Amino acid sequence: MFRIKLALAVMLCVLFTLAIPAAAATPVDQAGWAMRKQFVRLPNAVRLAYVEAGKPNGPPLLLLHGFTDSSRIWTALLPYLADHHVLVLDQRGHGASDAPACCYSPTVLAEDARLFLDALGIERASVVGHSLGSMVGQVLAAEHPQRVDKLVLAASTALAPIRRGDWLWQRTVAASGLPSQDAVFMAEWTIGASPTPVDPLLVRYWDEDAKRIPHHVWRAIPRELLDVPVGRYAADVRASVLILSADADPLFTAEHHQSLARAYPKAQSKVFAGLGHNFIVERPQEVGPALAAFLAQGDGR
Repeated sequence: MFRIKLALAVMLCVLFTLAIPAAAATPVDQAGWAMRKQFVRLPNAVRLAYVEAGKPNGPPLLLLHGFTDSSRIWTALLPYLADHHVLVLDQRGHGASDAPACCYSPTVLAEDARLFLDALGIERASVVGHSLGSMVGQVLAAEHPQRVDKLVLAASTALAPIRRGDWLWQRTVAASGLPSQDAVFMAEWTIGASPTPVDPLLVRYWDEDAKRIPHHVWRAIPRELLDVPVGRYAADVRASVLILSADADPLFTAEHHQSLARAYPKAQSKVFAGLGHNFIVERPQEVGPALAAFLAQGDGR
């Protein structure tokens, strides 16, 4: 009987292993991430860094990170997107990309994204944006609807993301020093917004990336987002939309999710229970399959 139970246990383990996509079982090398970056100089003279992943002949997929993040924030999800030609961008002012003195509005960042796609010869792509990246994605999809196939808005809003005097405004624009030198704020900013554990190796490099953000970028982006309702672009978006939110997000609460549902009434949506603003790195094993399933819709697979 023991041998039978052992054999069954082994069989179940094998079946379970086979059921997991091979790519999902292989984590991305955090230490080597920076070495994978390529560079492109845009017609506006800004040099952007990016990483290519997945299948070179797969459906193009552009990933746009949030404020003070970098392309690294997407590494935990890459194994679930292996069927796509994934382009993971460091937006201007972040990661290894240029940080010019001006300008940092979602409109400017969206134009960077369009020029980036042009530079790589990509006519149409799906776009996944987290936080600030989702706002950039909304502008890109509205201003250039023929360029965006599907649009995923993760930890996003249709309301104004920044109000004068709120927590983020006080700790960035109104702060006298460089926010990244404030240890308490940085702990709140990176880990405090994530109520569940995050891979400590990712956190280590993620924190280092944020600390390299120039002071003018810390100030410019909140200023550009001040009192700007992001949902003003929704009526011009033609792409299929997926809204991803988390019910423990301290920055974009249920009010913001509801604003997106109103702005995009035909959108699909999912709310992750118990996760925070950075849910894409908190529990990628839940987020990845949901993201991949939406991206696969309508492409014949």
